Amino acid sequence: MSILDPTFSNNTPGGMITLIRPPIIFSATAYSTPVTLPIGLAYIASLLRQHNYSVSLVDCIGLDIDRITTSEDGRFKMQGASFEKAIAAIPPQSDIIGFSVMFSQEWPFIRNFIRAVRKAFPHATFVVGGEHITALPEYSLRDCPEINFAITGEGELSFLALCSAIRKKENLQAVPGVCYLQDGAFFSNPKKRIVNVDEMPWPAWDLLQLEPYFQPNFTMGISHGRNLPILATRGCPYQCTFCSSATMWTTKYVMRKPEDVVDEIEYNIKQYGANGIDFFDLTAIVQKKWVMEFTEELKRRKIKIPWSLPSGTRSEALDSEVLSNLKETGMELLVYAPENGSARVLKEVKKRVNLRRMISSIKMAKKNQLTVKLNLVIGFPKEERIDVLKTALMMWYLAFNGVDDADLSLFSPYPGSELFRELSREKSIPVIDDSYFENLLVMYDFTFLKSYCKAISGLELNIYRVIAMSIFYVISYLWFPTRIFRLLPFLLPSRQFIPRSILEQRLYDIVARARLQKKLKST
Repeated sequence: MSILDPTFSNNTPGGMITLIRPPIIFSATAYSTPVTLPIGLAYIASLLRQHNYSVSLVDCIGLDIDRITTSEDGRFKMQGASFEKAIAAIPPQSDIIGFSVMFSQEWPFIRNFIRAVRKAFPHATFVVGGEHITALPEYSLRDCPEINFAITGEGELSFLALCSAIRKKENLQAVPGVCYLQDGAFFSNPKKRIVNVDEMPWPAWDLLQLEPYFQPNFTMGISHGRNLPILATRGCPYQCTFCSSATMWTTKYVMRKPEDVVDEIEYNIKQYGANGIDFFDLTAIVQKKWVMEFTEELKRRKIKIPWSLPSGTRSEALDSEVLSNLKETGMELLVYAPENGSARVLKEVKKRVNLRRMISSIKMAKKNQLTVKLNLVIGFPKEERIDVLKTALMMWYLAFNGVDDADLSLFSPYPGSELFRELSREKSIPVIDDSYFENLLVMYDFTFLKSYCKAISGLELNIYRVIAMSIFYVISYLWFPTRIFRLLPFLLPSRQFIPRSILEQRLYDIVARARLQKKLKST
């Protein structure tokens, strides 16, 4: 089954397919809540349009990015258009409406949003997809009967095939990844990966309002004002037990041709004035040959634009030659994901990484003057206090070696991960309900105290977390005092503040949101 299959083309008049990215929900006391463009929906919209479907994209965040409201109980904040404004933006001729549901912690909120849309569009076919849906398709369908179909796994080909089957009233058995309820029984078709990713049309950014994202400079990485995301690869070849990637993507890892990726970067610069590129790949750099070809192609075309890997990557292919090329072609932010400083814990969670080799790679990255961030996690089910200490010591050691940022998160058992299934069998997750989803917000909030670690409570883990991160940043800024002077414009609202690290970007985000919320209250 190919994405270019002409049988998927639309030949029925009337009707429109509308894709919706709901507003985002986050903890009211979260310290990191990046706002990103919906690249997944932009890919789906582009493929549908290529097959002659009328398609619209309602991005509830871009529709009203200045609107930030707090829930009645004060625990959560929502950014984006109100339900009423979002529903009003849906074209009335929409007969198929697709919803993106990426993060499980947002499910209760998105479920209520879907119910509100159903009241306005009682006869439309509702389809949901994304990481959360892939992990819990049957649960989601039963928890929200307003949904007709769920798409699991990679969404573009499956959604295209489903729309074709719906419009032509064909049997659904041939549609990969589709799930549905019929007479109370749950049906699920096997997922199918897209192999020829170079055949995919680039994201349909023209269907979105991009400027709202550029004005407050919200981004996943470090903002330059007009950052655009890109995907060079799909999937991840590894099987870490805390990650849902294997459920969503399988372990098949597919890379685009370097020339095609550079073509897209060049197009984004010319068409949209992009001055920063963020790679959203799960594991962007696995093969040295690919990244060398990519950077050489950038150099050949004399393209030098700030680009970054804010999602986290490994160290296997990041030697001195590669890192030198990365810096030479404009890379500024490189996020490493060692996850933990204990070799015992890493083995337990199947994180196949050599810490000594990664630390060496990190040091080389700093010698090449790259901004470096660490992604770390503590509180795994079988973790001990000595393991937490090893993680903290590694953080502090790397702070002395120039590492700019370190995010120390608490473990959360995400649906679709091996640890989620294991904890469910053990009844450590007794029931899946709204409170379970809300507790997943522990990742970016010091006030959420839920722990799945057998030896350490949530309160104790959070104390370690605050101490470890505080000492890291004290070392980071006092050992390299020029970083302190970079913060001065941030303290003086009259001067332009240009973030140079993820901490500085998130501080900017927090202040920007506070100003937006204050402005909203005054109007």
